[in-house]
Amino acid sequence: MDPYFTGNGVTLYLGDSLEVMPGLPADNFGAVLLDPPYAMAPVAVAGKDDGAAGASGSPIRLLSETARETRRLLREGGIAATICDWRRVPDVSYLLTLHGLRLTSCVAWTRTTIGTGGMFRSAWDPVLVASKGQPAIIDKAGVPNVIMANPPRDRMHPYEKPPALWQHILRRIPDGTVLDPFAGSLASAVAAMELGRAWVGVEVDERHAEASARRLSQGVLDFGGAA
Repeated sequence: MDPYFTGNGVTLYLGDSLEVMPGLPADNFGAVLLDPPYAMAPVAVAGKDDGAAGASGSPIRLLSETARETRRLLREGGIAATICDWRRVPDVSYLLTLHGLRLTSCVAWTRTTIGTGGMFRSAWDPVLVASKGQPAIIDKAGVPNVIMANPPRDRMHPYEKPPALWQHILRRIPDGTVLDPFAGSLASAVAAMELGRAWVGVEVDERHAEASARRLSQGVLDFGGAA
């Protein structure tokens, strides 16, 4: 499959991640950053259907096949960091280990902005960190497993993440190409580029892919700070 956009160490594919990932070279990536959809049915965000970003008819199959391909694509010692809805932690933990990845750590992503409804409104999410074999880390510095980073003010994507979240994780591992199979609005690309790392992403929604390619071609990757 030909890339939708390529340039300056960044490659973006338009398509289903389960169709694109098998065509990528094995043992090639230092990190796979995963922010997969967890919803069982289409979800409305601000009164609008968020489309592919939050809806998956079979999330278990998606997560399972993504985990399998992730292990194949990671180099030895590479890591897979997965933003995980708290309700999916048992499923995701099981599927990662089922396909040969080693659960290594868990990072708490916290923010001062909070979600809606519920007994307690969500102000954090777990990020499960797994590895292919023993994880390669830069040093033994005392880095906490908590990162506070608010989402961007002006979101281009309903589930847009702050680049600082991914940077917190990428700074702990050696240089290597970063893969994001659910690229969204390029938060992981911004994180990788600012750290001088090559990035490969896959986006299934042409609207988001087109907007992302436009930002890349124009060199406009300012996420507008935190809310």
